[in-house]
Amino acid sequence: ATVAGAGALIEDSDEPPSQLRINVTSKGGTTAAALAVLMDDDGLGPLMRRAILAARDRSVEL
Repeated sequence: ATVAGAGALIEDSDEPPSQLRINVTSKGGTTAAALAVLMDDDGLGPLMRRAILAARDRSVEL
């Protein structure tokens, strides 16, 4: 439900997603804690790259 709500907010807003994230992130709050992990050097970015490369490699094998 949270992801669907975030998507609806982005769709209905004139503000860019980066500003909406800033608007809902309280300093020291739960969103800030989660974003600190996701945006870390070992966070979501490297994980997504590994997943995409694994899918690419498997598609070549098939």
